[in-house]
Amino acid sequence: MAPKKEKGKKKKDELMQEPEPEPVVEEEEQREEIQFTDTSYTSASFEELPELPVVEEPKKKKKKKKGELEEEDVKVVEVQFSEESLPIEPEQPKEEKPTKGKKKGKKKEEKEEIPEFEKPKNWKKMNKKEQDKWMAERIEQWRAEVEAEKQARLAGAKEKRAALARARAELMAQDLEEQDIRRDILDKTCVLFERFEKQKIADDNKKQKEAEWQQYLRCDGLPDPRVVTQVATYLHRYKETAKYDVDELETKCVEILPMIEMLEVFVANARQYTEQQVANYNEIRLQLREQLATAIEFASYFVLRDLQKNLQFDSVKIAHYNRTFQALKLNIWVAIKLPTRKKKPPDQEPEPQPVDLAFPAIQVSVTLPKTIEGSNLSVRASRSEIDLLSERTRSFPLLHDLPNRYEDLFIFNVKELEDVQKLKKEQDVIRNAFYKGIRERTRELENMIKVNPFAKWDKEKDELDQLQLAEPPPLPDPRTHLGVLNEKAFQKYLRSCMCRHRGGEVNMRKYRICGGVLNMDLLVTPPQPKPLEYEVVLTTLILPKELKALDYKVQYRTPPPPSPGTTRTPEEIEAEMKKIETEYEKLAIVHIELPQEIMWTEPPVVCQWQEQRRLWTTNYINDYKYNEDKFTIQFRTGVLWPIGIGTLRYNNMPFQGWELKPDPNSKGVLVVVTGVCVTVTWLCVGNKVKLKFIANATTNALKEHFNKKYTVKRMVQIMRGAAVDLFPEFDGHTYVEGSCPKEWAMERHLYHAMAFLSRSYNFQWSRWNVQGGWRNIIIQFREAVDTKREGKLMLLQVTPQRVLLLKNNEMSMNELDMEPVAGLPFFPDLFTMNMSYGSVDARRTTFGMHYKLVETVFDLLQECKLCSFS
Repeated sequence: MAPKKEKGKKKKDELMQEPEPEPVVEEEEQREEIQFTDTSYTSASFEELPELPVVEEPKKKKKKKKGELEEEDVKVVEVQFSEESLPIEPEQPKEEKPTKGKKKGKKKEEKEEIPEFEKPKNWKKMNKKEQDKWMAERIEQWRAEVEAEKQARLAGAKEKRAALARARAELMAQDLEEQDIRRDILDKTCVLFERFEKQKIADDNKKQKEAEWQQYLRCDGLPDPRVVTQVATYLHRYKETAKYDVDELETKCVEILPMIEMLEVFVANARQYTEQQVANYNEIRLQLREQLATAIEFASYFVLRDLQKNLQFDSVKIAHYNRTFQALKLNIWVAIKLPTRKKKPPDQEPEPQPVDLAFPAIQVSVTLPKTIEGSNLSVRASRSEIDLLSERTRSFPLLHDLPNRYEDLFIFNVKELEDVQKLKKEQDVIRNAFYKGIRERTRELENMIKVNPFAKWDKEKDELDQLQLAEPPPLPDPRTHLGVLNEKAFQKYLRSCMCRHRGGEVNMRKYRICGGVLNMDLLVTPPQPKPLEYEVVLTTLILPKELKALDYKVQYRTPPPPSPGTTRTPEEIEAEMKKIETEYEKLAIVHIELPQEIMWTEPPVVCQWQEQRRLWTTNYINDYKYNEDKFTIQFRTGVLWPIGIGTLRYNNMPFQGWELKPDPNSKGVLVVVTGVCVTVTWLCVGNKVKLKFIANATTNALKEHFNKKYTVKRMVQIMRGAAVDLFPEFDGHTYVEGSCPKEWAMERHLYHAMAFLSRSYNFQWSRWNVQGGWRNIIIQFREAVDTKREGKLMLLQVTPQRVLLLKNNEMSMNELDMEPVAGLPFFPDLFTMNMSYGSVDARRTTFGMHYKLVETVFDLLQECKLCSFS
């Protein structure tokens, strides 16, 4: 055993001695050349690695006998030395010695990818040694450049993280500072706006109380539409005591139509009443409309019950009835039933002739098909100036009101700042979790390298480099993100306002029936009274006592066009034309002269009323023709149902321009709106609005309303009835191509500020407004207190947070540039900017505005929504 101990001791001494230099293979040389720097694998928040002593591996012995090698190996393993017991010597650089090849069993390592360098001009003059020396120096230079680039990337990443963190902190601090200013200034502005609105509502309520008192003093037996219970009692008594004749119809037209008109104004002024009051007014209004429609039906039945007494006879075979009521014209044509003659043989029977009917009072003519026998036939043609049917359709009302419609801008900013702070905290949690994971993984990798610093850790080192450059997942700016969410919520609201339609159904959100409803009915003449002796009259009574429609219904569908590439002979084309003409002969021809009270700017849509489904349909309209010079339409139809003439509601949108300015001839405000077809000018004076002028008008529509004072709601009703609808509702963006919806709280507040400044400034449309997006309104403005010193128009950018004067003007930009004018302080809204930036005269005029004029201009701007549809 002694020799073995000596042998082991000798082995230990050999290990402790400095190994003799000997040639080593390439992979060992590469391992010794790796140097650890203090900043190579650490991040901004990680501790630096300590310097480790460099210990050279002991010299390996040559192989002896097989048994001795195994014994020595076991003894070497049993002897363990601590790092402190090993001598610490500085690392000695070793010369690189080329090797012819690698030993068997050695793992092939990846070589360093060295790029091809540009050779110097005297490269060919160098000898081999000079070339190798130049190449070695260039490689070392390249390695230094790579290391410097890596360090620059790491430093850039650290600086970028710090800069982004500083920017986020500065932005939040700026938001809080601006919110303090809003709390001091904008809150007071919103309180002022709200006070004016309340004064307007209080004034309207006062006028309503006075009207109620005047109605009470009048004591005419009619109900007060403002009191729902009185109208309900009126309807109940009418059902019990009605006579149902034409005189009763005339009375009801005089009584009911003003009540319907008044109730429509009540329903439109939703802010003046509670939700329950509005619902009650709307319910009673619809009941009045239905009652008036019922009165028309019973009056027609009453007329036809006694032809000899009520009609005028043109001949022995034909009689007619014409009478004009308030907002209603009733025309009836009747073919008198004569004794039947003996029929002739079929070959001798004359061909039946179509019946031509003309109703000059309502400017309608009808040609009935040959298939309709006119021996016992009545045709009723009446035109009611009001549409009593459309409101019964499911697509007429706006399904949902806009959420937070009356929220002021200050409350909007308070809520948004709370959401911004909440979202910022959530994003900070995500970033902190990300950086925590980076630190943990970095510490784990550094510990692995510390344990065995002489091993190859290429993948781990690359991972460390990637970890230091790693960035958290991209997170949007909180306020921008909330704006995107609000825009998506508005698009969802638009989708919720849409309803499904059947084939051929007319969408009443997109179209509007104008000029009233034309009732065209084929009726069976009811049994007539027969006089007997002793003044006895005998009448056959058929229950229920109502009009019976003639069974006539033909549906014709136009054949599809031939497929491309199909050739047809002239005989085939002629046969198809004859077939179409034969089918057309089964349809009635209706010719209508369009009323001049409507602004016809494009071909109208002709539709008919389906009572069972309660909708307007175009399924039975064929061979439609429109003459835009004479304003006439002609079509064929297989049914004679109530006819409606519909126009596209938003045919004047998007607006081509608009202007708001003080009226130089009065103390009012002029509002000029240029649509696609017409240009309309209003004058707001006090709490009323006047229609001043309509340019490019195609008819004489609305001329009787020029310079007459109306409330804003009444003006909207009058112009919509004349097919000049410049007042889009919130779902109008679905049907107007090219509109630009805006954040409503911002837009509404801007309209109120413009109304306050309407006597001091001139506001105009800007072509850059559409490109501004959801949270930017861009308009032109200038002071207009003194017309002799009017300045140039400037661009104003309005956002929910602030208003800015833009450096460029309307015509100086080829693309939108929102660079603001330098040096201006923070203004939360337009009204606040005028108080600081406007002239003394502008500020004085603004504070002298009366609440009636302000609210009238404000209501008109809200109805037009100029910034969203131009």
